[in-house]
Amino acid sequence: MKTKFYYFLLMLFLIGSACSRRSVSNLSKSGLEKAQSADFAGAIAEYTKAINLKPDNAELYKLRGIAKYELDDYNGAAQDLNRSIVLKDGDAEAYKYRGDIKTQLKDLNGALLDYDKAINLNTDYASAYNNRGYCRSRLKDFAGAITDFNRALILKPDYAVAFQNRANARFRTRAFQEALADYNSALNLNPNLAEAYYNRAMIFQTLKNNKMACQDWHKAAEKGITQAATYIRKFCR
Repeated sequence: MKTKFYYFLLMLFLIGSACSRRSVSNLSKSGLEKAQSADFAGAIAEYTKAINLKPDNAELYKLRGIAKYELDDYNGAAQDLNRSIVLKDGDAEAYKYRGDIKTQLKDLNGALLDYDKAINLNTDYASAYNNRGYCRSRLKDFAGAITDFNRALILKPDYAVAFQNRANARFRTRAFQEALADYNSALNLNPNLAEAYYNRAMIFQTLKNNKMACQDWHKAAEKGITQAATYIRKFCR
């Protein structure tokens, strides 16, 4: 009788464990689907339920951290990504997103360390190179930034934001023709990059091409860059 009873308890435990695993898997899948449809609050709710069932799952903390990052909850995102890294060190994506958070919080040197780690773990991580390049630009290391943007574009030749970022760095070093070529490439790939229109206009103005500068300032203004109006009033008749 005892043997049958213990066997019955064992079966209940195994069935319960299997149901729990399925629940975690289903909740994780549901969270991913919500995140892909930009329902980040819904994704966070699903990941939280999954974490309650499996609190030692590094992937769930990472995914919830990314969803919090998308909602600009940088402190909450950092807590989750820190927890993910403690549970499972060696995830390039976790380091990359933690670097993104530090960038947003203006901890640029801290961000560089996380991007370095992400790139060491995954040498083909285009967005980590791009984002590290952005950090280097902010720290006025334009040569290092351009090297990173070059690598990002080798890995992902249709990376419009990397073209724009490289153009910004080249603009700062007064390499105007190279910057123009990059802004052109960025806008060919993504015509909605308002900053690229605005900055390309600044180059045209520097090169005394008011007509092209005004066209770009008008485009930038249409896409929400309010500073463009000042230049339109001053230079465009």
